[in-house]
Formats: sequence, C-alpha cells, structure tokens
Amino acid sequence: MSVPESPAEFFTQYIPQQFEAMKAGLAGKSSSGCMTFRVLDGGEWSLRLKDGELSVTQNMDDDVIIQITVSQQDFDPIFVQGAIQQEGEPIKPEAQVMAFKALTIDSERAKLVRDVVGSVAFVVADGDDFHKLIITPGTATPKLEDADCRLECTMNDFMDMQTGKQQPLQLAMSGRIRIVGNAQIPMALSGVFA
Repeated sequence: MSVPESPAEFFTQYIPQQFEAMKAGLAGKSSSGCMTFRVLDGGEWSLRLKDGELSVTQNMDDDVIIQITVSQQDFDPIFVQGAIQQEGEPIKPEAQVMAFKALTIDSERAKLVRDVVGSVAFVVADGDDFHKLIITPGTATPKLEDADCRLECTMNDFMDMQTGKQQPLQLAMSGRIRIVGNAQIPMALSGVFA
C-alpha cells in the first residue's frame, strides 16, 4: 500500500497495515492508555493496543497518554513524507518515537507522562520550510502557538529519531537539537522520547 495523503486513510488503513510488520513483538500486550493523533481541521484518531492487536478509533479517549497535533499543511511533510522515507526500514516498536512507543510503556510511566504539565513543539527545518508538531501529555489542551518548550532540528534528524537511529538526548548533546524554553518538559516525557 502506498502512503495515503488523507489523514483518515493514513491512521485508519496505513498505520494498521504497518503495525502488522511488528505485531509479533507485541503479542498479548495491552497499552496503559491511548495515543491520540490530531490533524487540525482533519480529525483525531486514538490508537491503543489490546491483547497485541491495534485498535484505532476516531476522536480522543479519556485515558490518553499523549497527544500529537499537526496542522493540515504539516501533515504531509511530517507524516506522509516521513512514512515514505521509512519504507523498507525495519520497524521496531521499542525504537519508535511518538508512534507505537507510547503504547508500550507500563501504567506507572503512563501516569508520569500524563501528569507532565506543558506542551512541546518540534520545529522541523526542511530546506527553507519549517514544520511543527505539538506534543501534549494527557488530556491538556495543546498549546499550538506558544508551547512551553521548542525542540528545533532538521527533518533528517527528526526522521532518525523516529526510526531509532538517533536518540534525542544524543542529538541535543551534539547540538543537532536546539532546546528553547522549559527543557524539563521533554526530560519528563523521556518515557516517550527516548
């Protein structure tokens, strides 16, 4: 299946298909909550594991661990192009940042993540363009314009984090991620980031 450009098809068809490639490593596992992806003016989808099966429902569930929000214009460069770049790469749930990783943390870490106060914005440079992805713990309202912390990096480094080729902390230590604002928030979310 080629990567769909429609957010609804991406989350309800493409992601479940990709999940099949890593399903064996998650046999019998259930998540301690859901992960919600939101595309502004495009919809919301909550993902969760139940007995090793991926469930995708529309809208945000009350037990959300973490929310990922992007604008309609940033959906393609971050999600679609990111998925295209990852085609053919081995998919490991424990290495995925902001994909299946939040669904594999235990209930204690899920509670710690939900209790974090503040939003983190990834500002991703792609040539002359900049794309933004907002990460919000729990059910808090995402701070779309004024996140408490900004993590600035290139698209290549962002994709390397997504596939587990680079750890965020290593990129920050080498100056390839610039942290602006409250650095304690991404540290507190390390159960999802690292």
